[in-house]
Amino acid sequence: MILIGLPKGRIYKEIRQLLENSGIHLKEDKRKLIFGSSEKNIQFSILRGWDIPKFVSYGAVDIGIVGKDVLLETEEENFFEVLDLEIGKCRLSLAAKEKKVSELAGSTIASKFPKETNNFLSENFIDAEIIELKGSIEIAPILGISDFIVDLVNTGNTLKENGLKELKVIKEISTRLIVNKSKFRTKNKEIKKFIQRIKSD
Repeated sequence: MILIGLPKGRIYKEIRQLLENSGIHLKEDKRKLIFGSSEKNIQFSILRGWDIPKFVSYGAVDIGIVGKDVLLETEEENFFEVLDLEIGKCRLSLAAKEKKVSELAGSTIASKFPKETNNFLSENFIDAEIIELKGSIEIAPILGISDFIVDLVNTGNTLKENGLKELKVIKEISTRLIVNKSKFRTKNKEIKKFIQRIKSD
């Protein structure tokens, strides 16, 4: 038996479609935290995306499906990133209301992604203050608490609607499949079979 953690939110429908295309049909039950599928040896649990690396690292679930944006920020290391599912594609980008990239030095940047934002600044030898926020990032420059934002961008419509411009793509993002390191050894046959089915789609 393998247990797979799926993320709530925007990419869930794409993941479900990918699984169905692979012949794996979920038997969802809103009353249950863990539910089965058309494959008797595969179970699923829907989790908060940001928590999936921790659940996988601790071995609570064998496999996790999660966005690369989450993996860039996690401190967990007890898993292998084994497959890019090439769904849920978007980009982590720098944006601002009126500022230019050349004005980054000494500025303030609001983001849900402080680790990757700091990496971007370090790689470009830029000193700036990072303000970590959990909610809507687009509001930060509008209310004047930051000069720039670093956030996920899909179509760019939300930025435009709020008078913001995408200035630079920092990282291309897609959905990844991760596996607990010890479970990859102890459940190698079942896990590899599942991965092969997903890859064959």
